[in-house]
Amino acid sequence: MAIRIACHGITWGRDGLLQCVRDLQTLGFRGFEAFAFVADDYGFERLDEFKRLLAEHHLQLVALYGGGAMHDASLFEEVVARNVRLARFLQANGADRLVLGPGRRPPGGPTRDHLLNAVHCMNEIGRRTLEYGVLACVHPHYNTVIERIPEIDFVMERVDPRYVYLAADTAHFRKGNPDVPTADIDLFRKYADRIKYVHLKDWDPTIPPETTGEGGTAVIKDFVELGLGVVHLKECITILREAGYDGWLTIELDYTRRTPFESVRMSKEYLERELGLSV
Repeated sequence: MAIRIACHGITWGRDGLLQCVRDLQTLGFRGFEAFAFVADDYGFERLDEFKRLLAEHHLQLVALYGGGAMHDASLFEEVVARNVRLARFLQANGADRLVLGPGRRPPGGPTRDHLLNAVHCMNEIGRRTLEYGVLACVHPHYNTVIERIPEIDFVMERVDPRYVYLAADTAHFRKGNPDVPTADIDLFRKYADRIKYVHLKDWDPTIPPETTGEGGTAVIKDFVELGLGVVHLKECITILREAGYDGWLTIELDYTRRTPFESVRMSKEYLERELGLSV
């Protein structure tokens, strides 16, 4: 499978799914990622309805954003069960990537025990989701338990590579490590062989860093359309190409100052114009 471009539905919000799939069809997308609420809203009772919705708009589900408070040992069974259910929903839709978004960052940052708990939880999620043909991919994320480079390294050194992979996010790598201007390049290069899913977004540090929501599903308003920020997009994609990456690259933008359609169109055109990637 060659590199293909998908789009996340985050920009349209939970109530905008129908408009999202209409817009993505108009823009020519074939791949679509959603938050876990899609599995909650449709579930297995309305599975055929969800499949019809995507089929009518010539879209396929490629991933769900799950995860949760994996660092909290008291929630281990609940978090694992939740993500296994998401894997079953993915399998039922012919998709095979589960993004593991970490939980909200504790005051003062995570402790060693927090990170070890997350490792243990992710290993169990990955072991069990693999039974459904779904790869669990940890997603380092700003203002969560796994944000800074030392935290990413700690986790990646300890998770079982048979069960846990990396969902690399260009903007979160950069924003989460503002004191390291090449954090995105460095992390893509270091973990190129373990990246199994990618979010493409840009970051403009001159925009006020307003955030709504918590943890891995927070809406971060200083992320911008591709090409309008400081993220090294060309270099990151070059690293993926050189490593033989052959999966989905998913455009994602938490918040738009335009319309979702216009923002995604801008990012799509940037990829086509500057990087030779076609939707």
